[in-house]
Amino acid sequence: LHEPYRRQRQMCIRDREIAMNIRVLDKNDKAALEQLIYTIENALPVPEWWIPIDDIERSHFFDADWTCFLGAFNDDNELVAASALFFNEHEFAEEAEKLGLDIRSTNVAEVGRCMVHPDFRGHNLMCELNKRLCSIARNRGIDTILAVAHPDNIASNSSFRRLGAELKATATVFGSYQRNMYILPW
Repeated sequence: LHEPYRRQRQMCIRDREIAMNIRVLDKNDKAALEQLIYTIENALPVPEWWIPIDDIERSHFFDADWTCFLGAFNDDNELVAASALFFNEHEFAEEAEKLGLDIRSTNVAEVGRCMVHPDFRGHNLMCELNKRLCSIARNRGIDTILAVAHPDNIASNSSFRRLGAELKATATVFGSYQRNMYILPW
């Protein structure tokens, strides 16, 4: 890789850096996470960029065997960005199958539910959260990390590419949601 690009990939929060407290979310953050989700769902320029959250997924947001949510909090302790690492096949079985991955013999996880409050976009928060989620996945022995983004969602696709993700396919998932499907590197 070209040297400046390599440095850029390694430092997701770079020239537009802002101070944030990043930590794992827990049940005490439920209201803040639900508020952020509500804000994101109502601010999207294209509703199809967001796959609706089903009740099963929502009930496991704070189940450590199922999901690890990281959040970024501003100086006022407001949750302004969040992203999840999903360990349960309910979240990624369809995508893994479309990519030809055998989730029974490979430890797979998916980075998803990536969201940044509209007032805090452009500061590379998503890239930083997802970089940290990849580190958590490695520490848990995950072999393969998937990520998906709507093909027209430039910010999400760019964030995954900055992490070195490789676009493997574009496919329709969950009935009608077209997604670019990435595998994140080790």
